[in-house]
Amino acid sequence: MKTITTLFTTYLLLLTAIASSAIADNKTETITTGWLEGVLLQPGNIRMRAKLDTGAKTSSLHALEIERFERDGEQWVRFNTGPHSKKSQMKPIESPLVREVKIKDHLLNPTIRPVIEMTFCMHNQLFTGEFSLVDRSPFNYPMLLGRRLLEQGVIIDPSKTFTVKTSENTCSQILASSQEVSHSISPNTEK
Repeated sequence: MKTITTLFTTYLLLLTAIASSAIADNKTETITTGWLEGVLLQPGNIRMRAKLDTGAKTSSLHALEIERFERDGEQWVRFNTGPHSKKSQMKPIESPLVREVKIKDHLLNPTIRPVIEMTFCMHNQLFTGEFSLVDRSPFNYPMLLGRRLLEQGVIIDPSKTFTVKTSENTCSQILASSQEVSHSISPNTEK
């Protein structure tokens, strides 16, 4: 039994090293972007325009019909998102609630927004970060990428827009391989 446990532990350590390497390889390239770029929000390769904003700390995402609910004792959020100019392209998403953030506006009363973790693909690289959910219809762009997310290796050239290319096929392959690696790390707990 001790040999099986040792082998299993060695197997898990090896898989963790492979996963860390695969994830690190995806993040090694620092990219230079414009202040406005196209991204593919995951899951579902939802094509959106994102404003890259070093003046914002937290990223935000266009969300309609935001509903909080409980699943397995945890707080979750259900909402619709997509390009706000094309309501027919809105897609439903459910995600665990990470936290809530209080947003202050000098003209309005402060609001409490749910914050979730989302992944998107830009320049054929995956990025993951926290997004506050809000109806961004009054704004020009459905996604705003703030400093916390941009610290993952994004440099902004404010004189440019739409400088990086993002392929749906490549992003789907990268996402699938990263999910395969993360699923292979989780030990099967069924007996």
